[in-house]
Amino acid sequence: MKAIVMHETGGAEVLHYETFPTPIPMANEVLVKVHAATVNHTDIFHRSGQFFIQKSLPHLLGMDVAGEIVELGAGVTDWQIGDRIVATFEALGRERNGAYAEYTTLPVKQLHDIPDQLSYIGAASIGLAFTTAWIALFYNGAIAPVERIVIHAASSGVGTSAIQIARWQNAQVIAISDKNKTEQLYQLGADFILDRHSPDLVEQVIKITEGQGATLILDLVGRTTLRSSISMLAKKGRIVCAGTLSGDVAEINVMDWIY
Repeated sequence: MKAIVMHETGGAEVLHYETFPTPIPMANEVLVKVHAATVNHTDIFHRSGQFFIQKSLPHLLGMDVAGEIVELGAGVTDWQIGDRIVATFEALGRERNGAYAEYTTLPVKQLHDIPDQLSYIGAASIGLAFTTAWIALFYNGAIAPVERIVIHAASSGVGTSAIQIARWQNAQVIAISDKNKTEQLYQLGADFILDRHSPDLVEQVIKITEGQGATLILDLVGRTTLRSSISMLAKKGRIVCAGTLSGDVAEINVMDWIY
């Protein structure tokens, strides 16, 4: 099969389109013809060496996959050849070869049906992004109805997922992003969209929330936005840091937390 293979860590130049052995499904696995895969920041971190790949090289990246089953391993009874499936799990593209190939093998316990009305591309795009947003907002942020939510990096995969989840929860959604993404973010459910380059973001959030501040902030940027997130926050509000696109280490003024 053809695959995008990395033999070493580094920049994008370490990825090579080449012939690679087609995998064989083991017991309780299926062989899937890949129709769609995603590029996530996690893939970039694995490729660069920032995150460790927990298997020997060469390696295939790709944590999200959508495709059709073309072969069944021993013991597989609940799935059939031709079934349309989607899968996302931590080991894919990390502890085992991922979806950057014509074919990949998957454990049956990780498979999910793709609804007829959903395309392969749509199905693949849901996995890691929506899972991250869901965990951040529900498990970590304890989102409740009628929240005032600020989402940094709102046009990212996790950001757009979070907008839709927050809207579904009837929250007021303030999206911070580049200006050229405005129309798409409104369509996804944002109530307000602020230019991330604006020098008065804090003041705009305070004005939009009628002086109250945000009750929940999803910060996907990290180092350059954490202090402004603190300043936007309502009393007893919460900040969930689910990404560090600008860097892992942030400096804050501890006095900002004292009322």
